[in-house]
Amino acid sequence: MTRSAAHRFDNDLRRRAEDHPEQTALTPAYILDPIRDMLGGTIELDPCTTPDNPVDAVRFYTPPTDGAAEPWDADTIWCNPPYGEARTRWVNRCIEAAAFGRQVVLLIPAHTDTRTFQKALEHSTTALLIRGRVKFGLPRANGRQIAASHPSALIAWNADLGRCAHLGLVIKPLVPQGDLFGGAA
Repeated sequence: MTRSAAHRFDNDLRRRAEDHPEQTALTPAYILDPIRDMLGGTIELDPCTTPDNPVDAVRFYTPPTDGAAEPWDADTIWCNPPYGEARTRWVNRCIEAAAFGRQVVLLIPAHTDTRTFQKALEHSTTALLIRGRVKFGLPRANGRQIAASHPSALIAWNADLGRCAHLGLVIKPLVPQGDLFGGAA
């Protein structure tokens, strides 16, 4: 019996609307706890969470409020946005907040071939490619936890993910391309 892998390439699954019920995947403690520690013990803002505030952020936004359109005026920001097409605007907001000196950490699919991922990485302070698939803690009917269908990365601005190296491979930005050999490109 041959099985089709066509479902893996179904754009209706990959490009869900931001408000699709399966867009909510709460960050597991094994990822979030080291991030919280790295940020000094407190996450001041979570712009895209659920009403029960599982991140325990001082301030947070939940749907129907569009957290990407609200103020990000906090010193420490955690962002686990919807993973569909909307993630580009969340990456842009992370970069914008970082430009004001805020410490921002983003959990994003490690789709290294996309413009969105490359833009986030290009502007970041550090990134971390998470080892294995993130397990979101939600049990399936068979008792196993739901795991992401893709690799994931943490991308940080004005923060050093080196303290979270046990989660995967830490990447630090290179010197600007024009400076690789001591001169202009």
